[in-house]
Amino acid sequence: MNKNEMKNFVEKLIANGAMVRTYAKFARVQAIQAEEETPIVTILQEGTLETTNIAKAGDWIVTNPSGEKYVVLGDKFPKKYEPATELGDGWYKPTGGVQRFIETSEDIVFVCSWGEEQKINAGGFINVSCLEDIYGIARQEFFDTYKECDENGQFIS
Repeated sequence: MNKNEMKNFVEKLIANGAMVRTYAKFARVQAIQAEEETPIVTILQEGTLETTNIAKAGDWIVTNPSGEKYVVLGDKFPKKYEPATELGDGWYKPTGGVQRFIETSEDIVFVCSWGEEQKINAGGFINVSCLEDIYGIARQEFFDTYKECDENGQFIS
């Protein structure tokens, strides 16, 4: 699906009663700022290619605890992460923003906001916080980095 088709797909899911839940990221990550264009291939824990992207100079290359790598735009990174100095240089913790997700019941391939295809298998999660920036997170990687929370970002159990 192209970006517009994916947006329409998500809007239909929500209109038809898909459960939208709130989650916040809890995992500490490692990150480095790209100094030049750097291709990033996102490989899931079980070895599946999820997507590819290009980190431009000033963007951040983030590595989740499971080893999954992805790009966060340079201007968005400080809004999402702050230094986790207690863990040492290069470690960051999320700033606590609440995001909304739908669990997918089918395999989906779509073009993300960064212009590349992303493959999310059934059981994965689609970020629907902003319908202009839809992306997915595979199930295992999702639960390794996110916890369900209330609207104020307080984790539920």
